[in-house]
Amino acid sequence: MPVLLVLEDDTATRDALTETLRRLFPLARVIATRTDAEPAAVEREGANVILATLPVAERFCRETACLAARMVALTHAMGPDTLLRAEALGVCASLRAPASAEHLRTVLGPMLDG
Repeated sequence: MPVLLVLEDDTATRDALTETLRRLFPLARVIATRTDAEPAAVEREGANVILATLPVAERFCRETACLAARMVALTHAMGPDTLLRAEALGVCASLRAPASAEHLRTVLGPMLDG
């Protein structure tokens, strides 16, 4: 069973994104937590994909030399500087926040094997 991990501090945003992901990917286990989660705890969850804001993704990449999960950065800005920052991190994808269900399905579906 694929595992999706959402790292988000805003409760309403976290709940809405979690509900959307559960509807889109009913065979996946969706876990949501605050952004202050420790990378080691995140790795223990066995996440296949992590959704986080770009600053949180940067922190995780800095603190974890080899994160097994694919990182997807959520960002409000999609300008060249932001995309270059995300690319330099090695994230698998960047999505404009708030991400629509269609965009989530398109980007995450292949990462979760459909």
